[in-house]
Amino acid sequence: MTQGSQATIIGAGRVGLKLAELLTASGGRVRFVDHRPVAGIDQNLIVSDAIHLTLEAESAIAESDIVVLSLPFTVAGAAFGSACRRLKGGALLIETLSVKTKPASWAVTLPREVEYLGLNPLFGPELGWANRPVAVIAYRSGPRLEVFLQLLRRTNASLVALDAEAHDRLLAQRQLAAHALLLSLASILRDENTKFPLEVGPPPYHLLLAGVGRMLSGAPETFAEIQTENPFAAAVRLRLIAELERLSGGGQEVLDHLRREWSDLAPRLKPAAETCERLFACPIFPLEMSEYEYRSGECRLARCDRD
Repeated sequence: MTQGSQATIIGAGRVGLKLAELLTASGGRVRFVDHRPVAGIDQNLIVSDAIHLTLEAESAIAESDIVVLSLPFTVAGAAFGSACRRLKGGALLIETLSVKTKPASWAVTLPREVEYLGLNPLFGPELGWANRPVAVIAYRSGPRLEVFLQLLRRTNASLVALDAEAHDRLLAQRQLAAHALLLSLASILRDENTKFPLEVGPPPYHLLLAGVGRMLSGAPETFAEIQTENPFAAAVRLRLIAELERLSGGGQEVLDHLRREWSDLAPRLKPAAETCERLFACPIFPLEMSEYEYRSGECRLARCDRD
């Protein structure tokens, strides 16, 4: 984005605000369209429904060099249709959905001279771009899209170029599956019939517990979309269930299975194992010098050495 360029971001959520920082730092002017007032951006905000755009919102989109759709799936498709009719020739349209197969199909409705990019930062926006993966799907390339990618590169983000199908297949295995495991653990902990502190457990559990806590502090709409919109979701969840069932066999059968898993995957995971060792060097959830008793479904603090 060059000095004086105009961008309109439809959806002033966390991702939209993060992209605004990036575009503003490059010298552009950013306006937002959102259905409600948003603290801190009042002067640059147009309050408008994303589907039924006000005249002011339509005008902002028509003047923009870059338009970003940072919206949930529930409104993204209809909002795409409303926005694309106002885009000027040579503009770049960016969508930030977590699943890409469906937005890829929308490209046929865009004017031919409009560029189109799918973007999926694989991290929470507040964590920053540097050394973190950002999936980029160039549905329709052009000079403005390349300039935007150069802007991303200057943040030291790691750009991962994929097509829509490859994106959804990869993220079903690495994001959707991980989320499904964490959500399952969250349900188990929620239904646990004990008042034992959640922090009591081995280090691998602590890692998962931290992940559960992180997920439950986010927007449930995002996690629901990842589970329901990805075309590979059902197959991956069935694979998870099948792998869990394999752990219910006889002792030797399970041991043989685990040995095969160890030999196939362990060499590739040596760096991950070393990272885990560093993480485990200090307690992830330190427990002060206390003793707990759990008998007959009741938990009580037996001893505490705190002052």
